[in-house]
Amino acid sequence: MQNPWHGYALDRYVLRDGSVGPYYYIDMPGSCASIPVFADGTTALLRVWRYLLGAELWEFPIGGMRAGEDPLAVAQKELHEEAGLLARDWTMLGRFAPYKGASTERCHVFLARDLAEDHQQLESSERISVHRLPFAAARAALVDQELGDGQSLAALALLDRWLLRGNTL
Repeated sequence: MQNPWHGYALDRYVLRDGSVGPYYYIDMPGSCASIPVFADGTTALLRVWRYLLGAELWEFPIGGMRAGEDPLAVAQKELHEEAGLLARDWTMLGRFAPYKGASTERCHVFLARDLAEDHQQLESSERISVHRLPFAAARAALVDQELGDGQSLAALALLDRWLLRGNTL
């Protein structure tokens, strides 16, 4: 089964005992996240309705890639569509594997600065509200929610690593 963002795949691979076994997984080009930071140190956090979970989650802007797309271009598009923001300064923070045992996905995370506000351009399936918060309040919202968004939490870890290396927001 295929859709524009991923497909379900089956590989045959050699097991430790030498026999051949099946490996079912989701094959997907990846995803891109941005952490938007305004000049005053505030950020934009999204409140997103997640149909499969039946819940609203706090998240950074994140979107799926299609085959052949450039990660930065996808991050820019998702920031604009979901948060209604445009950024002139982009810094790559790193990548991580969100579903390492079940998917080929790699999530690319960017810091977005020098922001300008525009309008959201949501898809009909998206229910997203934008909240401008002090960064500490946004961090608390992401970390303290009962059901956390793993991609946003991993993005925070990549930001923290970048800051520990002597960089500043």
